[in-house]
Parts: sequence; C-alpha cells; structure tokens
Amino acid sequence: MLDDEKCLCGSGRLYAMCCKPFSGQGIEDYKKEIDSKNYIKAYYIAVAMLSDYLEDVRKHTNRILKDNPVIGRFVLHKDVNALSELADRIFYCIPKGNTDNWGERFESIKELVDAEDWRNECEYYQLLYYDLNNDKGKFSEQIEAIVKNIKVDVHTDQRMLELLRSVILPTGQLTELLKLDDILIEKTDDSLMKLKYTFDKAIQLSLVSDNTGAKKIADEVIGELEKGILYAEDELYLQDVTAQIYEMYYNFDPDIKWLEKSLQIRDLMKTERFNETGKAKHYTDIAYIYWKMGNYKVAEQHFHTSLGYKKTAFAQIYLLDCLIEQKKIKNLKQYLESVEFENMGVDSIDFLVIVGNAAIRLNDSDSIETIKHYLKKMTVELPYYKLCLKELELELEKKSGRIMRLLSKLSPLKEYIIFQPQVNGVGINGEKIIEDLLK
Repeated sequence: MLDDEKCLCGSGRLYAMCCKPFSGQGIEDYKKEIDSKNYIKAYYIAVAMLSDYLEDVRKHTNRILKDNPVIGRFVLHKDVNALSELADRIFYCIPKGNTDNWGERFESIKELVDAEDWRNECEYYQLLYYDLNNDKGKFSEQIEAIVKNIKVDVHTDQRMLELLRSVILPTGQLTELLKLDDILIEKTDDSLMKLKYTFDKAIQLSLVSDNTGAKKIADEVIGELEKGILYAEDELYLQDVTAQIYEMYYNFDPDIKWLEKSLQIRDLMKTERFNETGKAKHYTDIAYIYWKMGNYKVAEQHFHTSLGYKKTAFAQIYLLDCLIEQKKIKNLKQYLESVEFENMGVDSIDFLVIVGNAAIRLNDSDSIETIKHYLKKMTVELPYYKLCLKELELELEKKSGRIMRLLSKLSPLKEYIIFQPQVNGVGINGEKIIEDLLK
C-alpha cells in the first residue's frame, strides 16, 4: 500500500499516518501485548494486521472470483474466515474511550469485495459495533437500517441470528424472537445449543406471562440436560451455557439443587483462560448464585473479587444488598450520590428495587424521594416491565416490606439479557480468541 493512499482499515487517514508504523507485525506480537495487558498497542497491531490482509484481498480476491468462480469461492471462504479472526482480535482489545467508529469502517471494508458472503460478514461487525456502543440510542438508526435489510429466513450465520435476537430483545417483539429461536434450533447441529435456543423460548413466553407454556418447555430442556453432560471439559462457553440454564431454571422450579448444579459447573471452569472482563463476569455469576441462596457473606466475598477485576453496575448493586442484609450499611446518601444512574442500562431496575428496599428498611425518606426521581426517568418498552415499575412506585409510596419480591419478577429479563453468546463480556466469540491466544 502506498504511503499517500487512504488506509484500507477504513479510518479515512493516509496509510503512512495510520497503519504503516505497525505493519508487518503478526499474531505473536499481538499475543505479547495482550499478555502484558498493553491493550492499546495490541489494538493498533490488530488493526494493522487487518490492513495488511485487506491489501492482499484487494489485489487478488475479486480477480479470482471473476476468472475462476470455483476457486474464487474457496478463496472467498478463507478471506471471510480471516476477516472474522482479525475483526475479533480488534474488538477484543478496543481501548476504553476509543472513538474509532467500526460501523463506518466496515462500511468501507464492505466495498472491497463484490460478494454476498463478504458483505454479510462486514454487516455482522457493523451491527455488533453499533449494538455494543448504542448508549442512549446513539446508533439506533444505523441498527434499524441493518436489521431491516437482513432476511433471517435465508441467513446462514448463527452469530448474526444470535446478534439479531440480542438487538430485537429490548423491543419485546415476541413473534420475531420466537421465529429467530426456531431458525436457530433448526440450523444448529450442536445438541446443547439446540437446548439453549429452546430454553430461550421458555424465557420469552414467561415475559408475556404464559407461565404454563414456559414451564413446559423449560422442563423439557432440563430433562434433556439431566440425561448427561453435553460439553467437553475445556469448552468454556458451553459450560457457561449449561450453568446459566440450571440457574435460570430456578425461576421455574425454586429448588436449591438447580443453583447447586450451576455452582458445581462454574467451580470447575478454568478461570485462568479468561481475561479480566471474563473473570469479573465469572465471579459475579458465582456471587449471584450465593445471593439467590441467601448466603450473603459468601456472595459479598465473590462480588468483591469480581469488582477487583472490573467495576460493573450489577456487582456493585448486589454487593450493596449483601451489605444491607448483613446490617453493614446505615446510610444510603453517600452511595446514591456516587451513582451514575443514566449509565446503568439494564441494571437500573435492579438498582431501584434494591436501594428502595434499603431506604424503606432504614426509614430513609430522603433516599426514597431520590429513588422516586430516578423512577420517573425510566423508559421501558415491554408492557411486563412497565407494570413492574408501576408496582415498584406503589410499594415505595406504601414503604412496603414486600418490595424485594419484585426482583423475582424482574429476573427473567435481567438474566435473559445476560444470557448472550459471549465468554469475555464483549459480545464476540471470545472462545475462539482465547484459543488463538493459547496457541
């Protein structure tokens, strides 16, 4: 690539001022920086690796597709797989605060190859980027435009179908969500993933209060899981899926044995293979199980461990409840003043319930008024959760001791949103990246 050409990474900058300083570095250099937790340099190496590869794609792929379609399809398949690996490495280590718009970048990359498979792969990463960074609806228009053009009935990429479901989920479009689950059940060859998608249907039905239908499907999934282990010892993602199903089934059948089964699986997971985000999620998952069991002391310990790796709203909120249950907190004012409510996202409802309960128990009228103020800021589309928030408002008015029971109503949404195809908390194929880093 010439120094005065626009860089193929889509930055809009000249190559000499963009990827050239990192050109020629490879996977070992990338691994070295990841191991040293130098994610900024790892990011620039990964972007340069992408640019180097795209130069080869630009020179050869379209020509081969035109001259020899049979060989061209083979080359295209390799190119798409390479693009996926390179993009995953970039997304894995995007530095905090980075403003590079990879949705726009992949719009440029999309034009390099005149083939549907290539365009589909670029659209997946566009949608992934926009979904992960859609704070306060920043990229809602872009997301809507991509989703509108995707024909789910003929799409063959399970990752895209999974991502579509994640994007559609907050809208509460039950028909579309169930349709996606049916397509995924049909297309996957993995028996455990079939059960995951089937269980997803149970969760969806529970969200529209079809408890009988939801319980029937959930029972069938658990019946299949109980027949035998459906994952290998080193398959972290599938272990995570199985543990999550057992934990979530507790919502349908509140027998502590399901939580114990989930805990047993998580205790066996090889945490050394996770990055810091993954470790934070892992210990939060364990802490949450102990919280459900009512073992607040142990839950507190694991939430602290999780927060040592990464600060998350969920861990902070439920740690607060552990402290309240152990009578370790006497005043909410300082805690509420430190909260960035607008940035809590899906955790905001849990937050309102837990701090509302604390304020009532402490007879803290000022905090109750603050919580009512936060409540007025909430915008929820799903009718089920609108009713829950209305119920929360009434319980705050009454200063009811029954406020915590709302968490059991809210948990299906909370846990379902968490229940996404991810290991490292980024929303991409962390399993594959981990394997790459271990080579």
